[in-house]
Amino acid sequence: MGLTWPASVFQHTLMATDQLLPGGSIGPRMTMSVAARVTGPVDVARLDQAYDDLVARNDVLRTTMVTLDGGGYLQQVHPHQVVHLEKTDGHGVTPGQLADEWSRTPVPSDAAPLIRGHIAQLDDGDHVIGLTLHHLHTDPRSLQLAIAELGRLYTARVDGRPEPPPALQFGEYVEQRLTSVADRLDADRDFWRATMAGARPMALSPDLQRDWERKPSSGSFRVEVLDAEQATALERWARKNRTTMFGALFTGFSLAMADRLANRDVLVSTVFEQRDRPGTADMIGPFIHPALLRVQVPDGASWESLAPLVRDSVLNAYNRAHIPAIEVLGMHMDVLQEIAMRPAGLCVFQYIPAHVSDKPVPFGAAEALVVPSEEGGPTGDVGLMFRLHRLPTGELMARVTFDERDLNEPLARELFGEFADRLAEPLAAARS
Repeated sequence: MGLTWPASVFQHTLMATDQLLPGGSIGPRMTMSVAARVTGPVDVARLDQAYDDLVARNDVLRTTMVTLDGGGYLQQVHPHQVVHLEKTDGHGVTPGQLADEWSRTPVPSDAAPLIRGHIAQLDDGDHVIGLTLHHLHTDPRSLQLAIAELGRLYTARVDGRPEPPPALQFGEYVEQRLTSVADRLDADRDFWRATMAGARPMALSPDLQRDWERKPSSGSFRVEVLDAEQATALERWARKNRTTMFGALFTGFSLAMADRLANRDVLVSTVFEQRDRPGTADMIGPFIHPALLRVQVPDGASWESLAPLVRDSVLNAYNRAHIPAIEVLGMHMDVLQEIAMRPAGLCVFQYIPAHVSDKPVPFGAAEALVVPSEEGGPTGDVGLMFRLHRLPTGELMARVTFDERDLNEPLARELFGEFADRLAEPLAAARS
């Protein structure tokens, strides 16, 4: 079989979910992409070699998943084979158009490499490069890191010097992390059994009915939630109340959704990025951990009274995110079955901090700037998703995705609007 490593929590979750809903979690469209405009002289042949170096030195880009007999999954690293950038005619198109086109490149998850590289020349000394990776093997921050590493490898090629190999591979990191929590697993599973006892998917509207005759399809819209000044003010409120930006946003979400729920019991899925081990800050890989969050909102709760409860819920989930969310749901089959059957049964709440730098990335004598993207990555098959994304310029944007069998856009906008309205309360307090 060759070199193998344990599956990460995220990879385990996608693979297990695919067993329940085939194709949606690991299909060839489950990709993430990044594009950068390179201004200045570029030796395309050496850039092509640098792209090959990128794939050769990062095992995770040459990794497929193996399903074990009796359950469980492994990462299988494949030997490197030479890869090349795919060339696109860039005349008459914008960098944004190229980025959008490349983002739709399918990447099968069952054959290495799990990446596609692109290059287009707009004019003399003006190129756009793009990378599209399968989500099984990357996360939002890794996209920027891949562009930065490609720049370093290209510069090394131009200078005629070797780039030192990575100190750690993603598979090694996963094995180290799993070993470090091995003696906690039983206690952490007990925590999740107790935390999820009596939980139910949120019934956000009593009138929701699933159209079982309709094929699954997703609707979505994008909206600015807070401008840069407002987002900074909410950050200040979060620090003052000893929580994080994620904690503040989820406090507002919990207050808004609790008002719609008879039991005021908020249950969502989320993801945490965990790059807290040495050597992981600059690594490419899926350093994200899907987890469940449950907050039982007391009657009459305010921002100040609920924030500590949310903070504790988030911290407890973060510290136990090595137990896959799909495994946690498997401990409560009644909840899992109701999620599958109830309209908008799976609600996802995510916050992605700004991870794209506005500083140029050196490419030899040239410089690259990441092309802004309106997409935050694939959403998979979900009932309702609020994906909040902080831009490098400070604004807080949201992409709302919903299952069109369950929700229409006016209701999805109404739900999101109730959450956004709640965010005005701490901002008003900060101004007073």
